[in-house]
Amino acid sequence: MSNEVLNTLILSVFLAAAGGGGYYVTQRVQPVELESIQNDIEALENAAAEVETLLAEEASASESAAQTLARWNTRYKILPSDLSSADVVSYLNALSARGFNRFDLSLTGVTNGPTASYFTYQITGEAYFESLFAFIWHVENSRGMYRVRDLQVKKMVTTVGADSEAGSPGRQVILAEFAMAVDAFFSTNRDISAPDSAVVPPPEAFPARRAAVNPFFPFILDQLPPNTDDLVEPETDPLVSVIGGIAVFQRDGELRELRAGDRVYLGRIANVDPTRARVTVDFNRGGIRERVELDLETGERYRQALGRQSLSPSRGSVPAGPTLEAPPPAPGTPEAIEAGTYQSAEITPRTPQDD
Repeated sequence: MSNEVLNTLILSVFLAAAGGGGYYVTQRVQPVELESIQNDIEALENAAAEVETLLAEEASASESAAQTLARWNTRYKILPSDLSSADVVSYLNALSARGFNRFDLSLTGVTNGPTASYFTYQITGEAYFESLFAFIWHVENSRGMYRVRDLQVKKMVTTVGADSEAGSPGRQVILAEFAMAVDAFFSTNRDISAPDSAVVPPPEAFPARRAAVNPFFPFILDQLPPNTDDLVEPETDPLVSVIGGIAVFQRDGELRELRAGDRVYLGRIANVDPTRARVTVDFNRGGIRERVELDLETGERYRQALGRQSLSPSRGSVPAGPTLEAPPPAPGTPEAIEAGTYQSAEITPRTPQDD
């Protein structure tokens, strides 16, 4: 065999071996390594994403912890170690002293917990909406730990102040008929209660004391209230004299003197002009406002609509219910203990107020 043939055979063998080895590495070994590398890359990417998620969660948890710690350090709620149900009843009765036509409450149970316990009271009644709003505000924002739940409120039109013996027909009012449950908390664990020296947050830290709008008072009344106070009705009672700043009307044979700012039926005297012998009256006819000028000499009445055309009553046009200016402290708080407000005495029923 010649050298050329031998060399060719040797080269062919090496070529076949190289081709077979390359094919094996390319088709068998490298795909496995590539898949392993891709899995490692995917695992690293997942780990990086998980680290980013953990960092974000850590930042959120730190912020939440800081806020919780700040709230904890500024807490002002007191959980008395010993709380009398009679004191709670006295406190709730005191908060309902104004603006409530009816206020009924009863103790429905006591719940004992591992860290805190609470009395539960069921309360029903009728009140001006503003008075009810103020009652709930004081219950929830006083230094005592109270919770209002299961609140139900609906509109109620009724008559208050009626006295058949005195001949008084009373007056028609729009009240809120309500039902709610109130929980009064107490605990022997002093660690969850604010210290007695805790500073109460400033007024601006609390929600508004008065409701922005009374949802039960209609924009326009479908019926005008009766003239139960026997006020002058400038639309029907004749104007007989204008002297100085005094307007004299005749009502049922009686002369009545009125000045600027005095009440009349459905309105007030806005101005008394002696030079032109003219009286200006601002009326609010169940939400519809207008100004009427009464001329003594001619007897003419000039009307002018007041306010915007939209049916939206201003706060001043809606009668607001009375509220407590200085509510009593909650039982068990340092203020109540220092003042000796509660003595756990037997509670006598409170006479409902309709003012």
